[in-house]
Amino acid sequence: MGVQRLKSYMEGNNDVLKRRYFRKSKLIIDGSNLYYSLYFRSPLDQVHGGEYEGFEKVVSRFFANLRICKIEPYVVLDGGDDISNKKFDTLKQRTQDRIKRADALSKGRRGEVLPILIKNVFKQVLRKLKVPLIQCVAEADWEVAALANEWNCPVLSNDSDFFIFDIKGGFLPLSDFYWRKVKSMKQSNKKYILASWYSVSNLCSTFNCMNKHLLPIFATILGNDYAQLNKTLFPNWTKFSLIPGVNRNIDGLLRWLSCHKSPKDAIKALLSMITNPRDSVTVRKVLKEGLQEYRLTPSSIAQFFKRGEPQSNLPRPLQSLPEWFLKALGEGKLNSILLDVLTLHRVTLNFLVQDFSLRSNNLTSRPIRQVIYGLMVQASAEEEQYEVEEYDRQGLMLTSSKVPAILTNLQLDTLWEMPQNLRLEVFLDALCVSQALEELLVPANLQLAVYVTCYWLKHAQPEPRPEFFWALLVGLVYGELSRDPLTEKEVPKRLKNLKSREKESSLDLQAAHAYSQWQGSLRDSICLSQLLNNPVPEPEYAWLYSGLFLHHVITEMSRGITPESLLDGAPHALNLYQALREAVEHELGKDLVRRLRTKVKRAQPSECPAHQEPMDDISKYPIYEDDDEEDPCRGKNGKADYQDDKIFEEKCMVRTRHKAKRRTSKRDPKAKKSEYSYWE
Repeated sequence: MGVQRLKSYMEGNNDVLKRRYFRKSKLIIDGSNLYYSLYFRSPLDQVHGGEYEGFEKVVSRFFANLRICKIEPYVVLDGGDDISNKKFDTLKQRTQDRIKRADALSKGRRGEVLPILIKNVFKQVLRKLKVPLIQCVAEADWEVAALANEWNCPVLSNDSDFFIFDIKGGFLPLSDFYWRKVKSMKQSNKKYILASWYSVSNLCSTFNCMNKHLLPIFATILGNDYAQLNKTLFPNWTKFSLIPGVNRNIDGLLRWLSCHKSPKDAIKALLSMITNPRDSVTVRKVLKEGLQEYRLTPSSIAQFFKRGEPQSNLPRPLQSLPEWFLKALGEGKLNSILLDVLTLHRVTLNFLVQDFSLRSNNLTSRPIRQVIYGLMVQASAEEEQYEVEEYDRQGLMLTSSKVPAILTNLQLDTLWEMPQNLRLEVFLDALCVSQALEELLVPANLQLAVYVTCYWLKHAQPEPRPEFFWALLVGLVYGELSRDPLTEKEVPKRLKNLKSREKESSLDLQAAHAYSQWQGSLRDSICLSQLLNNPVPEPEYAWLYSGLFLHHVITEMSRGITPESLLDGAPHALNLYQALREAVEHELGKDLVRRLRTKVKRAQPSECPAHQEPMDDISKYPIYEDDDEEDPCRGKNGKADYQDDKIFEEKCMVRTRHKAKRRTSKRDPKAKKSEYSYWE
C-alpha cells in the first residue's frame, strides 16, 4: 500500500516530523520495505545479478546497531497477494515497470532491479541473528500497524500508508532513520539512533485540530494501491492551499477536510459535488471501503511472537492447510508464492538483468515450478487437470500463460511425515538428476547449487559458454571457503584480488542472461526443497552467487587464463573445484561435457566479451578451440548430429508420477527417458 505523493509532502513539513533520539524500545519493522531500502541505499551491484554477501553484511550491521541502542526489533514480512484482487492491476503495473528497469540496466542506462534471491537471504540472515520474524499470509501493512498499536511502540517503514494509520507509538520513516551512525548522549553515554518521528496527532494539530478519522478519506481521494477514484469528479484542491509548490493539492485537500467534523459529513459534502448518480454510488462505496482499510483492531500475529502460534483469522482457502505448513510459512521457511498458487492459482514472476531479445529466464525453470504446483494443488483442488496462470514476459511486455501442474504421489497434508529418501527422490526427479551427491564428495552447503548447475547446463537456452560454467564453479569455491573463518585463509590470493576490485566490470550480456537462468533455477529449487522439508541441505544463500565477481572471473578467462591457474597455489581450493566439476559432468551427456571442456583462445582487446549492448559481430566474441580436431556436434558425414543431447535442449523431462527407486552411482541419466513426459 502507499498514498500517492504523500511521503514527499510529509518530508518537507517540519511541523509534522519531529526529531527524536530513539533507543530502548520495541520496534515493529516493515520487513519487505526494509530489505528493499537496505539494498538500494547501499553501494551494492544490481547490473550483474546481485551482491548477496555484501547485502548480508549490511543487514547484520543494521540489527547490530539496533542492539547497541537496546532496540528490540520485530520484523513482519509480506506474504501472498491480496485474494480480493483489488490490488492486482497495481501489481501488474509494477511488474511491467521492473521489466523496463531491468532492460534499461542491460543497455547501460539507469534503473533499479532487486536481485531475486534477496528475500531468501534476508530471512536466513535474520534466523542466524535470532531476530524475531513473521511472514504473514497476505500483505503485512495492516498487521504491522495493528501490532505496533497493541504494543504501544513505533513502526519503521518507508510506506506512506503509515502516515494514515493511527498508531499510538508513532511512525519512524526509514529514509530519516540514521541507523548507520549510532550516537551517544553526552552526559550518560547512552547509545541512540537519530530519527524523525511522526504521529497522527501532530498532523491533525497543524490543520485546525482536524478529526483524525478523516485521514482515511484523505488517503482514498489521493489514491492508494486499493482505490483509484476519478479525480475529475472533485474540485481542484489547490485553491484551498496556503502553501506554494508541488504539494499544494495535498495541502488544499487537508485544509478542506479539516472544515468537516466527521467522515460522515465529509462524504456527504463530497457526494453533493457529483451530478451523475452512478458516480455517486461508486464514490460512496470506495470511501467506505477506505475507512475500513485503515481501521485498526487487535493484531492476528501477536500470539506468534509470544507463543509461536500460527497467524489467526485466515482467509477461507487457507483454513484447511496443515498446521506444519502454516507454522513453517510464518517462520519464513516457505516461499510466500505458495499462497498465491493455492488461493489465486496465479504467480507473478520476477526478473534480473538479461538479454530481453531472448526468451525469459523464467522459462528455464518452469518444469521445477510445475512440480511445486502439483504438490500444492492436491491440497485444494478436486479437478483432475490443474493449471496455474504465470505472469512472465515476452520481450518487454508482461504476458500470462496457463501452466499445467505435474502431480506426484505425495500429499501436502502428510508431506513432511514422508521418509527423507522419498522426498529427495521427488526433488532429484524435478531437477533431472540421477543420483544423490553425498557419494561424490560435494560439501553439504554446495549440494543444492551443484544440482541446480546440472539442471541449468541441460536446459538453459542459449547453451552457456564454457567459461560461464567454469566461473560459476570458481565462484562456488570462493564462497564456500570465504564463509567460514577457518577456511578463509585457503582462498587463493588471486581470487581475493578479483573480489576486492572496486572498479565495476562492464556487462557481458550473454553471461548476464545465462546467470539469470541459473538464479531463476536456484530460486525455484529452493522453493521446492523447502516445501519438501529440505531433503537437500539448506545452503547459506549469500555465498552462492556474486555477480560482479563472476564477471571479473569471466574477463580473466577471456584473456586465456584457466580456472586452474586462478586457483594455483591453493590445493584445497583446486581440489574442491575439481570435485564440483566432476560431480556436474557426471550428470551430463558426453557431447555436452566435450563442449564444456573446450578451451578459450586468448582474446585480443577488441575481442573482449564485456559490453553494454548485445553484439552481432561474431569477431567480438571469444574464440573456442576444441581439444579434438573433429567437431563434437558433427557426425562422420559432416552433418549435425544432436540426437544424444535432445533431452537437454528445448524440452524438459519431468516424471509425471513418483516412483521410489534406490539410486546408485552407476545409473545412466539417459536410461530414464521412458520415465519422463515432454513439455513445450
